[in-house]
Amino acid sequence: MSNITVRAAAEGMPAINRRRLLNLTGAGLALAATAASVRNASATPPVAAAAEHPDAELFALEKEMEAAHARMETAAEANSTLSDKIEALLPPRPPKWEDPDMPDHLHEINLDRRLRDMGEIPEPIRAWFKERREQKAANEALHDAYHAKIAEIHREGGVDAAEEAFNACVSEVDEFTKRICSIPAHTFEGMVVKLRAHVRSGGEIEKEEMYLDDYAFASIAADIRRLATGGDA
Repeated sequence: MSNITVRAAAEGMPAINRRRLLNLTGAGLALAATAASVRNASATPPVAAAAEHPDAELFALEKEMEAAHARMETAAEANSTLSDKIEALLPPRPPKWEDPDMPDHLHEINLDRRLRDMGEIPEPIRAWFKERREQKAANEALHDAYHAKIAEIHREGGVDAAEEAFNACVSEVDEFTKRICSIPAHTFEGMVVKLRAHVRSGGEIEKEEMYLDDYAFASIAADIRRLATGGDA
């Protein structure tokens, strides 16, 4: 599905959630690859071993977060499917308003110093400004009607409800990330849980455009994955 289609259905979303939706519906392939590499690094120990592990609390929370993340992916797919249907119902966007140029003969009148000194605006120029205001108001009315129609289509088509459901899932996943990151990790396996939580909540480890602190974080993340897997990562 194209990004344009997703944006049409996600127009009312907070920007950060819209980005999350794009990442989950095909526009975040690089992030998905990163998430896969983090998930594959040091899987959570078996239940029996996890219960005695120093980071047992982190492993338990991660299991709950996995379920929440699956719900978020399902909600994202529902938004994607719905957006395909809604796209065909959307009316064409009205033309953008552009101020017209004043005709040359009126421009010459407007520059006449004698008329300026009189402090009066000639009738032809007043009429032109009046017509321009009316045209601009008509264009604004078209845009108001367009946005009202979009809102109506979204409301009746269930877009608003789908977005609310997705936003609720995003909040749930984010809350798990906060809880996981608030618990000290005692092992590298526990640290990897935090890396996975970071990625699942929309974070990036290896970005297309890296700054100095990004390189440091990516390097530390790679070290944690390597040490958590005994040097194989």
